[in-house]
Amino acid sequence: MSLKADEMSRDTNESSGSRPSATGHDKTQYMLVEYVEDLDRYCPGGYHPLQIGDDLNDGRYRLVDKLGYGGYSTIWLARDLQRARYVAVKAITADASPCTPEASLMHSLGNSPSTPGGEIIPPLLDEFWVTGPNGKHKCIVTPPAQMSLFDAREASTFGLFQPKVAQSIIAQIIRGVAFLHSNDIVHGDLHLGNILVQFPESIDSYSTLELYDKFGEPELEAVVRLDGIPLSNAIPTHVFIPGWFGVRSDEIALGKENIVLSDFGESFNPYKIPKFFSKSLPLLQPPEARFSDEPLSFASDIWTLACTIWEIIGQRPLFDAFWATADRVTAEQVEVLGLLPAEWWKNWHKRLEWFNEEGELDGTSRGHDSVHRTWDMRFDYSIQKPRAEAGLEIVTERERRAFEAMLRPMLTFRPGERATAQQALHSEWMKGWGQPALEESRSIFHSVKG
Repeated sequence: MSLKADEMSRDTNESSGSRPSATGHDKTQYMLVEYVEDLDRYCPGGYHPLQIGDDLNDGRYRLVDKLGYGGYSTIWLARDLQRARYVAVKAITADASPCTPEASLMHSLGNSPSTPGGEIIPPLLDEFWVTGPNGKHKCIVTPPAQMSLFDAREASTFGLFQPKVAQSIIAQIIRGVAFLHSNDIVHGDLHLGNILVQFPESIDSYSTLELYDKFGEPELEAVVRLDGIPLSNAIPTHVFIPGWFGVRSDEIALGKENIVLSDFGESFNPYKIPKFFSKSLPLLQPPEARFSDEPLSFASDIWTLACTIWEIIGQRPLFDAFWATADRVTAEQVEVLGLLPAEWWKNWHKRLEWFNEEGELDGTSRGHDSVHRTWDMRFDYSIQKPRAEAGLEIVTERERRAFEAMLRPMLTFRPGERATAQQALHSEWMKGWGQPALEESRSIFHSVKG
């Protein structure tokens, strides 16, 4: 086996930081606006230009705020005028709309709240199409979520969850992935930004003005072309910074950390659709996405799930690189987990920039840090030390051993030898810490609700 054909070009793009825009130009046409979607994606095949106050689906949904955005969609908080409730409307780019599996998958799996793990799949409330200057866009309607785990951590000083809250969230996401896999679905893009915390209580009773009074009014920025040419109708005159409806990660109380899994745009059935490339975040990408010619399957989800679990229980990622090129990520993986399989190791042409042939860090090679940051070292500075500094309970030795016994097999290099979601679900850590925390959380939730 060899590195995939596009690996070197992908590595070059990551190293330089350049990225061609959807318009085919390397240089943006618009003045930079931070914390919003790529404005160059407002083009044929790209985003649908939307503004707060717009009505969609024959006037049923009125946009009242922006919840977020991704490479293939913008997500809006809308008032369902027929049902007097708030919903999330996801407007997908025109080029992705015909092929996204999201709506059909949510339709088939999102109504299984009584099935273990099925409760974290959001129900599909509605779907419709809208036509605009950039094409035809599928819109998906779901209940709104309060925030992502990523945003909750970013808002926090220490970037940590309360220990039992972290345990409960991990238990929920393991149950959810096991549910997906039992239904022959690979999520394909697990990370903190795609795990959402539900609102602890309904916001439906708020009027739009009351909603703004409680959470703040929408923040907007004008769109300006750098060349001074007037804007076309393909792009809105203003873009909106996503509103903040959440709380800091350390302020999430047990009983209020119910999650849903979002963004099924990369999901697939590996028995029906062979998929060879991962679009996961670079630090989370499974090694087979780079080194193997075999199609991806459930094991690729297990790798990203393990990396995500580490980030939920701690402060820093397991694999941590300031500039996450493919080679730097591979170096991190080898440093933590040991030598790659022989054929992968042989075909990793830049291995000697970090290691000798035995896989030992080579401190003389191009000035790289020769300190071997082992699993245990990373556990201490990513999890234990930040918890102690934040005044939180550190992980006990018994839980630490069980946690490692669950996670290590999920990070085996060869996908065929990797632990399954069912094995993680029935691990000692889940039985001794994850499931008890989840049960305590639900007991609190139901006692308050009752």
